[in-house]
Amino acid sequence: MKRIVFNIIATGVLLLGLLVTGCNKMLDIKDPVNSITTNQVFQSDDQAAVALNGLYSYLISGGAKEVSSYGQLGNDLYSAGGITLAAGHSADELYHPALDGGYDYYVETTARITLLNLGYSQKLWNSAYKGIFNANALIEGVKGATSKEFTQAYRKRVLGEALAVRAMGYFYLVNLFEKIPLALSIDYNNTQHLPSASPDAVYQQIINDLEEALGYLSENYDGNNTERIRINKWYVKAMLARVYLFTKNYEKAWQQANDVISQTDLFKLESLDNVFSTSSREVIFQLKQSNTVNPRGNATPEGYSMTGRYLTPVLLNAFEAGDNRKTAWTRPIAGGPFTPAGFSPNKYKINSNNFVFGGQRTEYYVVMRLAELYLIRAEANMLRSAANKNAVIDDLNAIRERAGLNGLSYALTNQQVTDAIAQERRIELFAEWGHRWLDLKRTNKATEVLSQIGYKQPWSQHELLYPIPPDEILRANQLSQNIGY
Repeated sequence: MKRIVFNIIATGVLLLGLLVTGCNKMLDIKDPVNSITTNQVFQSDDQAAVALNGLYSYLISGGAKEVSSYGQLGNDLYSAGGITLAAGHSADELYHPALDGGYDYYVETTARITLLNLGYSQKLWNSAYKGIFNANALIEGVKGATSKEFTQAYRKRVLGEALAVRAMGYFYLVNLFEKIPLALSIDYNNTQHLPSASPDAVYQQIINDLEEALGYLSENYDGNNTERIRINKWYVKAMLARVYLFTKNYEKAWQQANDVISQTDLFKLESLDNVFSTSSREVIFQLKQSNTVNPRGNATPEGYSMTGRYLTPVLLNAFEAGDNRKTAWTRPIAGGPFTPAGFSPNKYKINSNNFVFGGQRTEYYVVMRLAELYLIRAEANMLRSAANKNAVIDDLNAIRERAGLNGLSYALTNQQVTDAIAQERRIELFAEWGHRWLDLKRTNKATEVLSQIGYKQPWSQHELLYPIPPDEILRANQLSQNIGY
């Protein structure tokens, strides 16, 4: 991990404001300059805003290394499509019908990841820790700043948003790799020999960061709530709901989800065609991509990189008859002499076939949306007590009726309701942020489901975790490799 997270420190320069040269401003602040030292950044609100802007810019567009090295952005950043692509292929959502070893995600699709063929797991590790490093730099900068021109109100904002970004990075790392180093500083002396932390310790840190962030952040969005491209209190509560669900604290998961859903002046379920738009009131948090990244233009990372990606027949067959999500959120692949027919995800309408360099952005990259909170509230409520079954069914029916399906009956058995929750999560959240992969693992269904898929055989339980990049283990000698690699 030292190479990823800590070598940057040797430069003594905080590059948060220029992680992506030429990125569009997300706030009405000065453009990034060539380089900003930590002390300079936190001399005023404006300078801190540049650094905070850079924190988000990295998540959606990467830094100078990613721009110069990777070309097509999205595949290589955990926060800009990388999770969806890698985890979607590891689960039963995405594949290529030819099952060709030359396919980008062949090893994830077929459960053949080895230390000699890491697939995209190393890029997920690298980009998540880089995002965490950026967040740590901001957190330390706020706590060490003394300038009176850096106001208390803006200090709280920077600190809250940075804590939430750090929590997001660790959430995905602990779920993909499990035993990971917990770096909470940019000080090389404190981090160079960090051991792997237990998953419980990582989750506790995530909760601590999110709970602390709640005390700093506003309930509103910038610009009279017209763009939801900055983290606020409601995203933090939504993330807490998810984390509490994963850690089996169902009472708190239900409460946090309920708090967000109750904000009807801000949030509502949108029509299927408007869920991912820039004006969507279903959005809790989204990332605003640059429209001048070559070759992506005004497309979101997933809109661009999902073009031509095949949905598995098992997923397509899981849609109920009459489910409008299949029509609205998938797109036929016609096929040809060298490509078979099929369907690809179509949640984002601007893709690699119709993007415009410098064109208008009518959709941003959605990180969290209200439908997930309905599903979290439903699952947590059922796990709190089966006596809540009718309220659980009401939440599921809100999602189903939006999709054009009949409502579920209150006469369903407890097991049928539990199965319905899993079904709605699978269909509503397909090809988004690895939800299916993480759900299969946390509900202990992964082996049962994936061991039945022929092209993933021979299946092994160790495939549920990605391998830790070997060079990180060599450099940080207290790290240990995940079993099976």
